[in-house]
Amino acid sequence: MVSGSEELKPRARAKRRQICAGAQRLFIERGFAGTSTDAIAAEAGVSKQTLYAYYPSKEDLLVDVLRRFIGEGPKEWMLENEPFLEDLEHLREALVSLAHKIVATLMQPEWLALVRVIVAETPRLPQLGELFCSTVPERGRESFCAFLEHAQERELVREVKKDVAWRMFVGPLLTYFMLGGLLLGQPQHEPDAESIEEIVDLYVKAIATREESST
Repeated sequence: MVSGSEELKPRARAKRRQICAGAQRLFIERGFAGTSTDAIAAEAGVSKQTLYAYYPSKEDLLVDVLRRFIGEGPKEWMLENEPFLEDLEHLREALVSLAHKIVATLMQPEWLALVRVIVAETPRLPQLGELFCSTVPERGRESFCAFLEHAQERELVREVKKDVAWRMFVGPLLTYFMLGGLLLGQPQHEPDAESIEEIVDLYVKAIATREESST
């Protein structure tokens, strides 16, 4: 398989984007199981030899499609070593920014359509669910936990189980994703800025150190 996109020359990066775009359209239209590599190559306008040079399997291609929705990985959602993380207000600003980015990603119509495909096909193809979890939630959790550890080192948040704290943060956002997007034809109930800020304010109040939260 051709190396990661960050190491590729512009022409090779463009070719990967071309293949991913074609695969994404077909996965959404036909499903993962219903999309052949022949169809992907035709949709992307490349030969099967070129397709396999970049992606030895459909699973590799699906992973790249998922990553491209979130900017090559969840680290773009969160600055793990936030240089200006000096007080609770800075922590709050970072979390508000993160929440907006997560919501903007999750509520994309194409993302919702792709997740519907994965949910529908996972009972027959369990590896799809495993690929999704390792590509998106798990990497996002690791990034968020690193951020929390950084905040703890600065004594901004108390000692908490980081996995629980991660689930507590994304849980309210996922209710909008599930109830306002995934289960509907089109996203209809995105949280407004005021709602996101209130979610973050409640979250910060829950995890802040007692000394900070009492001021």
